Amino acid sequence: MRLLSQVNLNSLKIVESAARHGNFTRAGEEQFITASAVSQRVKSLEDQLRFKIFQRGGNAVSLTPEGETYVSRVREALERIVAASMEATGQSQEHVLKISVLPTFAARWLFPRLPMFQRQYPDIVMRVSTSYATHEFTTSEFDLEIRYGDGQFHGLQSDLLFREDLTPVCSRKLFHEVLGDKPLSKVTPDDLKHFTLLHSDTCTQNWQSWLGFAGASFVLSETRSIYFDSCMMSYEAANAGMGFAVANRAYMASDIRAEKLVAPFAVHHPNMAGWYFVSPRKVPAARKVSLFKQWVMTEAALTQSQLDSEIRG
Repeated sequence: MRLLSQVNLNSLKIVESAARHGNFTRAGEEQFITASAVSQRVKSLEDQLRFKIFQRGGNAVSLTPEGETYVSRVREALERIVAASMEATGQSQEHVLKISVLPTFAARWLFPRLPMFQRQYPDIVMRVSTSYATHEFTTSEFDLEIRYGDGQFHGLQSDLLFREDLTPVCSRKLFHEVLGDKPLSKVTPDDLKHFTLLHSDTCTQNWQSWLGFAGASFVLSETRSIYFDSCMMSYEAANAGMGFAVANRAYMASDIRAEKLVAPFAVHHPNMAGWYFVSPRKVPAARKVSLFKQWVMTEAALTQSQLDSEIRG
């Protein structure tokens, strides 16, 4: 057994995330690693501690009694580390903006834009947590969240950023390898039979939904499939030339404009659900929240305008 003094801080963060979600896949998305890597980190820590932190059961996990006590103390310790770091650097809470964001939204849409906000408001210190979990603002540390849903979040202020709009995408190289010089305007959902479909365990109904909307549900039974533990991994697989992923257009627009990906279908499946800026109903909102809201709403409106223009074009 390795010395307990050699326990890795990242392993503690991963264990805390897995305990919070009750799921290794979602913990992996939050920490930007695979579910398998989460499992390996947990097993390594359990070997060091000589007791089980989690009971495994399919995709879900639950804390053992020993794990419950341990994770509670780990969480307190991690919070103290953050607080100590902020105190040491003279950062007051007034200028620290704490947000919780869905992992794929963060990686595919928010992070490429966030440097612009930082340049515009250098006095605001960002603390970003990527998580599928929703939080009670009365007890959590977060100032705001980006949530997916219908906008009906009880007792909270919610403002639509943009709605989900699904379309299949694949790498330009793979498209031409399989269909040659076939014009994009001539491609039909039936052509998907020649490709591998890339599925996600966190967006399980996207292919069924899009193919049903396109009147081509039969394609599912006539194609090869590969399954990934997150939407983000299925998108990366599409970029790598493994097949077609069905994705939200806002997430893939930059890759399509850069001609890394093609989105050959005129059928775009709109969804009543979307991504929302969610915050407590406080009057007035803190300056840091108001500034971020104004900025992110402007960026979202620009994204929606570009997507609408591309469809009309």
